[in-house]
Formats: sequence, structure tokens, C-alpha cells
Amino acid sequence: MKRVLGERRKFWIAGTATAFLGAALVRLISPDIEGALGYVVLGSGHFLVIAGLTIIVFGTRRRPEEAFISVARDPAPKRRRIWG
Repeated sequence: MKRVLGERRKFWIAGTATAFLGAALVRLISPDIEGALGYVVLGSGHFLVIAGLTIIVFGTRRRPEEAFISVARDPAPKRRRIWG
């Protein structure tokens, strides 16, 4: 986890801040606003939460060169003995 957080700290900070801002809009600000503006703020908050989580996902993605594990080309044994 330390390696992932260290390399892409900007994504984690931006994603967390965006998601928390969206949650604050939905839970704290939109209930106090009446009418159409309240619904706009509510929708914007939901959008910001999803956008923040998406930014965090980009921070946890692997690089294409690290995506696959190298496996030895030796074939697997044909029979495995279960007992002794």
C-alpha cells in the first residue's frame, strides 16, 4: 500500500477531496436549499462523489508493463500423487 500511495499521492488526495466535497454537498448543503437549486446541488454532489472515486481508481491502476506476471514455460506435471 505504501508503494501505491507514494507513487500516486496526487490521485489519492484529489480523489478523496472530491468525494468528501460531494458528500458534504449531498448531506449538509442540499437539505437546506429549497426548490430546483436544491436538486441541482444534490445532483452535483452525487456526481462529485462518483468523480472522486473514479480519480482514486486511476490512482490504483497498474502500469501496462506491470500488469502481467511472468510465468516459467515449464509444463505442469501430468499426475500428482495425493498419498505418500
